[in-house]
Amino acid sequence: MIWNTLRSKRFLSAYLLVILMLVAAVVLNQRDILFPEIAGMAMGVMVFPVAHWIKKPVHLWLAPTIGAFIGTALNELTLMTQPKILLGLVIIVILMHLFRVNFGPTIPATLLPIFLGLHDYVFATTTAVFTFVIMLAAFRMRKSENLPEGSEKFRKKTDTVIITIILALWIGLAFVTNLEVIVVPPVFALIFEVFHTKNFHWKLIPPRLAVLTATAILSVGVLHLLEGSIIWVGVINVVITLILCKWFKTPVPVAFGVSLMPLIFPAWGTWGFPVGVFATTGVLMCISAAYRQLRNTQAVQE
Repeated sequence: MIWNTLRSKRFLSAYLLVILMLVAAVVLNQRDILFPEIAGMAMGVMVFPVAHWIKKPVHLWLAPTIGAFIGTALNELTLMTQPKILLGLVIIVILMHLFRVNFGPTIPATLLPIFLGLHDYVFATTTAVFTFVIMLAAFRMRKSENLPEGSEKFRKKTDTVIITIILALWIGLAFVTNLEVIVVPPVFALIFEVFHTKNFHWKLIPPRLAVLTATAILSVGVLHLLEGSIIWVGVINVVITLILCKWFKTPVPVAFGVSLMPLIFPAWGTWGFPVGVFATTGVLMCISAAYRQLRNTQAVQE
């Protein structure tokens, strides 16, 4: 079954897009081109179709592109990194609410250029290019997938405010404790979406936690084995992540973003990174499940 997926046109198309990003970063000697979530977006559209992503293809392009430009522009402010990240988080969440965007990867697209301290617009420009291709793929997928009919119920403002505060506190904890490995943008995207998912239960946590943690461990291992080879590390890590998703029977598109993170920041290339992914995913998912259980109980009682 894994082999069938590996040789499918959908996987090969998504894989090619990731490879093009890796090759461009090496040939142009610009690591700023690397946006790990491009892998997650491509797989979440073409390989493990996420219905609410595909329903609004234009959001897959405009939302992360605008987020990337906002994040880069905020680096012009004379503020410390943490306040800029928190400001970027608040701005993009407000914009997502105003324009009714349900696309979680918009958040890492905004936060990553701030966290990395990018001042040119290479990251934002290439994000626009790659997400445009993903948008075209989503339009095509929308014709072939059996998507739920009717308009999707938009998230509640209260839930959005609460998860934004939780993410802000987690980011604050990372800076106060100097633990950069617990800043995991792809996981933030996942948490933002599951926090608003009505049927998110405790039993959904273990397989997702296993996939993300195993991905982080093996991705760091491959980086150490093939140090200095951006293309081969990225190519191998994407395949490993696909195998893990199939093995645990839990497709987690953001795991593909996690698999490429060790390539772009030193702290994410250490053995502390899997611990950071485990802690971030475990704690924030448990909070999400507890909150959802509370909300569902309140709804039954009303």
